[in-house]
Amino acid sequence: MKRLESDSASGFSDPVTYTCTCASSHTSSTSTHPSGSVLLYYRYWAAPPALPASAAHLTSDTNALAAWYSQQTATLHLSGKIRCAPEGFNVTVGGSTAEISTFISACAAHWSFSGLGLGSSDTVNQEELEARQRFFKPSPGCACVFGPKASVRVVAEATPMGVEGYAPADWEKVVALTPAAFHAKCHDERRQSVLVDVRNHYESRIGYFVSPLTGEPGLRPPIRRFSQWPQYVKGHLDELKGDMAGKQILTYCTGGIRCEKGVRWMQERLGDGETVFTLKGGISAYLDWMNAEIQEGRKTAAESLFKGKNYVFDARGAIGLNEQGTPVSRCLACNKLSGRLDKCRSEGCHLVVVVCEDCQSLDPRCCQDCRDMDTLIARGEERVGKFVPRPMCACEKEREDQMWAGNRVKKPKTQGWRKGKKDEKKGGQGDVAPGDVKIKGYLPMSDRTSDAENL
Repeated sequence: MKRLESDSASGFSDPVTYTCTCASSHTSSTSTHPSGSVLLYYRYWAAPPALPASAAHLTSDTNALAAWYSQQTATLHLSGKIRCAPEGFNVTVGGSTAEISTFISACAAHWSFSGLGLGSSDTVNQEELEARQRFFKPSPGCACVFGPKASVRVVAEATPMGVEGYAPADWEKVVALTPAAFHAKCHDERRQSVLVDVRNHYESRIGYFVSPLTGEPGLRPPIRRFSQWPQYVKGHLDELKGDMAGKQILTYCTGGIRCEKGVRWMQERLGDGETVFTLKGGISAYLDWMNAEIQEGRKTAAESLFKGKNYVFDARGAIGLNEQGTPVSRCLACNKLSGRLDKCRSEGCHLVVVVCEDCQSLDPRCCQDCRDMDTLIARGEERVGKFVPRPMCACEKEREDQMWAGNRVKKPKTQGWRKGKKDEKKGGQGDVAPGDVKIKGYLPMSDRTSDAENL
């Protein structure tokens, strides 16, 4: 498959801070936010609403769709991450208010957005404007949060779940709820509910939904990236069936795309006896809805069921309600409540961690193991490089043990990167969980590139 633009260099991951240097930056007496937007949206061709028959045949030319995005982002000076796949697309882009407005109009007129009710010109009615808001989910930001240019790639999956060839047997089996309906369903006392976070562990550490009936957060799996979700579900299936039996299962992720396939994968293994719901538009849509409810005086920030901040896969790090609440995470250095994100400074680790402003100068590491490894490398007592992946540190090993629940097929010294690559070329399965589907293997700590695939 053709990669149209270069991505981050190997061994690096997305930054969690940035300084706006573009024309979108402005400062007034009341605001220091950039006068621009970041969009977050996706589409699976097979999921409702369906493309019109007149456009369905165009989905086979994925390179043409990617080329259209390359042309649009270059012309409008947008930056971001665009993934085009045979099954659909996954996009997040940023730019000035004017550029984003022009881009949305171009999208609405393009065949790939047909059937979504977004209108097809600059002149749209109120219903179409609201549909655009729900679909594109704009939030404050600009092109600077992504870097100098857009990364446009043709890929195998719109967001990689790690199961080759998987497509939901029935997209209608999982019920998508609007933010208002999801909020109401959480308050429903007639039937017990369980909240399930489909994001990665470092995301659910800084923000999550809580049950209004118990005040407790829901299930937050210890996965490092979305491709570990199927492994987690298969490894904990009996436990999940027991915990979820007879309950309403309410699932969510950042913008909705991981739930589209990930939750249906889980539902198919749980069986038809469970009612599974997902939050349409994800946390991003919920925060947008809650901000509007607060602005109109219908709700207060305290009534939001999402606590903390929503991790985003760009240099903004995380965003929350306009009215900032109390952080739910703690600084790893001093243990004070903080929602400020940083990265482990160990080369090849880059794990997202919480570090408060007072401790940011302390050269943070995710754990003592990483600091010790750096010392050994500096002394020449440990070799790490392109062909010698960095071993997992103590906190990653602990997370892996929790994810596998003692059922791991093989426990290599690294995360199975080289072996997995060789086996994929041979048609083998590499390090996989037991089962009847091919589940891709691991990436080592030294190959933690962009986290964009988790959007």
